[in-house]
Amino acid sequence: MFTKATLLSCLAAATLSSAAPTTKRDDLQPWEINSLGVFTPSGRPGSYPWSTITANITDPNEITGTLESGDTVTIPGGNTAANCQAKWYSGTTPTGRVWPCDPTEDGYWIVEIMDGDDGFSSTNFDIKFTRVIDGIYSGQRFTKTFEGSTHMAVGDNLQGTCGGSGVCSWGLKEENRPAPVTQTEVSDE
Repeated sequence: MFTKATLLSCLAAATLSSAAPTTKRDDLQPWEINSLGVFTPSGRPGSYPWSTITANITDPNEITGTLESGDTVTIPGGNTAANCQAKWYSGTTPTGRVWPCDPTEDGYWIVEIMDGDDGFSSTNFDIKFTRVIDGIYSGQRFTKTFEGSTHMAVGDNLQGTCGGSGVCSWGLKEENRPAPVTQTEVSDE
């Protein structure tokens, strides 16, 4: 004999198993980091104490989806996130935080800085971008989220200099511009 809780559990499982599967895109072109710059201050007394990693990234993909009404929505390719900047005080790290990029017409981008090969260093780190398409189309909300990350390291895809004062500045090597970021679709609402 079924209890009320068992019956509700069975109904919930049946509902979940009959839901239409979400199709994730596997034909996406990689995002393109057009510029990436790293700045670390000298650390001398009285000098500017903030380090920064600043990037601009473009999504070349046209994104198509279906609204609840069945209407198709198309988001044009070429969306660029500008001024994705992590900024942190000397003696701390930018990891474990989310940093906003400038707003875009159809949603927003965020950037995260993560540990590289051996913890975090401004010369060796991973960078993760999240693009959230979020808007109202034909009176209905449409949302898709994509994530992608890549590794950055001086000598591999970054180059630059450190001055005698301790100020360091790194950027993408010319031959690594634009730097590809392979992304995946993580949600489709």
